[in-house]
Amino acid sequence: MTTDQTDPPPSKLEPAVWLIGNAPVAEDRSRAIDGAEVVVRFNNAFGFGGVNGARTTHLFLINCGGQAREWLGNAQLTEGAAVRGADDILLPIHPAKDDLYRPPLTEAERHEPDAVNMAHAMTLMLRGAGKRVGILPPELFLKACRVIGYERPERGMAAPSTGLIALLWALENFDLPIVATGFGFDGWPGHRWVAERAFFETLRDEGRLLIHPLDQG
Repeated sequence: MTTDQTDPPPSKLEPAVWLIGNAPVAEDRSRAIDGAEVVVRFNNAFGFGGVNGARTTHLFLINCGGQAREWLGNAQLTEGAAVRGADDILLPIHPAKDDLYRPPLTEAERHEPDAVNMAHAMTLMLRGAGKRVGILPPELFLKACRVIGYERPERGMAAPSTGLIALLWALENFDLPIVATGFGFDGWPGHRWVAERAFFETLRDEGRLLIHPLDQG
């Protein structure tokens, strides 16, 4: 006779927002994450269904650049388990962001491969798969730019990460404690990781954010 060692599911949701980063972690926090009131993931959702649990209330999917092109180009967008399991999908880059430049981006610039905003195409595909989809207002992208050192978007600038935008959105929408896990602040060189880490740490020091280190509980 064997004994099932699996913990039972939480009996009620905990009043917290979990923001799940994509840096690899070994610590299994699935029980705490699945018991949270709000669980925010983004892009490839590392650890989904494993160490980072399987509950997703909001999934951010980047809608510009090579990752978005890949999703749309081979129908991967609606096939992933994280997308299928998410209550709501949020696209972080509003097309009106291109009007925040001075001068605004030209039509030619807006059609450069990495500048094309795929919010419309992604919304159609995701809604066709039965998902609820929202596009964040351009003001949130502007706020993220300021966090990493730009008064407004600039040509050739570093891009704010999806995780940073998701955190800013959570701060605007919830009074609950925010817990961040899986943030290593490195990876794609097109982000200003030092500035983003400093912002997270400032929020931590102000008591507005709990940050779990990558390699320990």
